[in-house]
Amino acid sequence: MIERLLISVILLFMLSVCGFAQTVHTYVDRDSVRVGDIVTYTIVFDGEYSAVSYPDASAFDEDFELISRQRFQLSERRDSLVFQLQIFAVDDITIGRKAIQIQRAQGDTTVYTTPVPLFFKTILAGDDEEFRPFKPIFDFARVWWPYLLLLLIAAAVAYYFYNRHKNREPETVEEPVPVEPPKPFENPLMILKNTISKLGNFTALQSREDYEQFYVAIGDAIRLYLKKVYKFPALEMTTREINLQLQKDLAPTEIITITRSVLNEADIVKFANFQPSNEQAKQAHNKAMEFIKTAEIVHRDQIRYMKYQYDIEHGLVGKHKITEKKVNA
Repeated sequence: MIERLLISVILLFMLSVCGFAQTVHTYVDRDSVRVGDIVTYTIVFDGEYSAVSYPDASAFDEDFELISRQRFQLSERRDSLVFQLQIFAVDDITIGRKAIQIQRAQGDTTVYTTPVPLFFKTILAGDDEEFRPFKPIFDFARVWWPYLLLLLIAAAVAYYFYNRHKNREPETVEEPVPVEPPKPFENPLMILKNTISKLGNFTALQSREDYEQFYVAIGDAIRLYLKKVYKFPALEMTTREINLQLQKDLAPTEIITITRSVLNEADIVKFANFQPSNEQAKQAHNKAMEFIKTAEIVHRDQIRYMKYQYDIEHGLVGKHKITEKKVNA
């Protein structure tokens, strides 16, 4: 009875050992290599497993370069991985021991491959232990035509620029256009005075056309003055429009009254074929002179400010100088 029990235990132990046995095999397709050869390195695992982790490219040293890596599962108990390695060693080398991680239901474990030696095979013949000397350098004939070509191109370029410079017309230096200095300020009141004073020869008024030109000259002189002082187009406006604009600009009453009187008389002579007398022409001239005297009083500061602005805009005098002159006045 005891012998049977012992035999049963031994059989169970042997079965368990056989069931959990694990083996790793490594193979290479050659035993000697030269620089640049590609070696097929194969790892085969036999045993029970749920997953197998093989080494990657980092597991090989610098004498090996991984070209490809391909896995084959041959059966439920056999798995393999094939590496293509290119050799860069110049002496005998060894593919070292590689770790393989095995995952099983009973627990994880690590197994290792066996190192595989590779013997270096020289590419020289047996009697060529020393490198053969180089052959003497052959002296080639000097190539001279590229230099001649460059010389011809340089001469052609120089000739082109010489003719271009020779035939170029001399550049004409434009003389700077002299800048005319700005004209001094024209006092509108002085212009009005000069125009009215030239119309004082009443003996020259003989025909109706003479009287018409006389009244038109007086009216246009006053219109031009109003245009410059009040900044509206008085020369293109009717007498009524001018009166309304003067009222809008708050012009003095004396200016509005004299302007309306002189321009109304001029309109009658021009448009109504009215023949004035010599005495009426003198009265119209006196009204124009009265307009001038009134303007000298009511527009004195305004005309002075107009001159101040004109001189500043045209750079005739500095702003501080005009201010000092105005204070001193």
